[in-house]
Amino acid sequence: MSTSGQINGQYRGTRGELFPLAISVALLTFVTLGIYRFWGKTRIRKYIWSSTVGDGDAFEYTGTGLEKFLGFLVAIVALAIYLGVVQMLLFFLGLSYSVDLETPQGILALNALIYINLFALLPLIFYAMYRARRYKMARTRWRGVRFGMEKGAWGFAARAIGYGLLTLVSFGALFPLGNFKLEKYMADRSYFGDARFEQGGKWTALYGAAKHVFIGLGVLIAGVAIGGAAQSEALMGIAVLVGYIWLMVGFVYYRVHSFRYMAENRMLGDQITFTATPTTGEVIKIYIIGA
Repeated sequence: MSTSGQINGQYRGTRGELFPLAISVALLTFVTLGIYRFWGKTRIRKYIWSSTVGDGDAFEYTGTGLEKFLGFLVAIVALAIYLGVVQMLLFFLGLSYSVDLETPQGILALNALIYINLFALLPLIFYAMYRARRYKMARTRWRGVRFGMEKGAWGFAARAIGYGLLTLVSFGALFPLGNFKLEKYMADRSYFGDARFEQGGKWTALYGAAKHVFIGLGVLIAGVAIGGAAQSEALMGIAVLVGYIWLMVGFVYYRVHSFRYMAENRMLGDQITFTATPTTGEVIKIYIIGA
């Protein structure tokens, strides 16, 4: 630890080392019809983790490609069984893909089936998101001490669906609430050694980070309304373009500033606090150059 009592984080990886690794992983994934992806992703994670240091001590990733491959096989079997049960329930309710697409009722039934199946997948998607983070935490070490995360994937899935519904019925106004609560749910169940993380702060503070998202949406809606009233396609097109760009930048701004706020209000073991200083301009520049 430095004399100031701060642990300074730094990334020491280089494009010159990572780019050939990514290319070789992509080629091997291609020739193995995707099977090598699990081992390739592990190689990239090991490089990124080992290139991330705190006061000169690098992080360590201990996961293996075989673990990820076996986990994928288990997930495929579970998904097949789950979807099979869903289809049986739908068939029992009189819904099946054997519909007459030449009738409005048939088209409506098909659309209902598609949306029901998509919604049925949401719990598994959120479950997998939590499990993926828990796996990465459990396979990460620093100075020989392991990170970890408690079980709670189904609880996370239930909360994610609930907050998603709140966001829908509030026309997006409550999406900072869901973002904060879900991140807090995961952070409060994480630990480093025997010290636990705790997420502080208030979800309403994220509205400051979301301001450009709401402005972009406002410009889009106003542009369509004004352009439609004036019957001007040119005016509508300009407003939609400006609103879309503002909205995309707004999402990046939100991700950056919500990350900073959450980091600055997170604590480890009632003693260790965190500071993060990313900027929206830096992140957008990386996206542009990368693209």
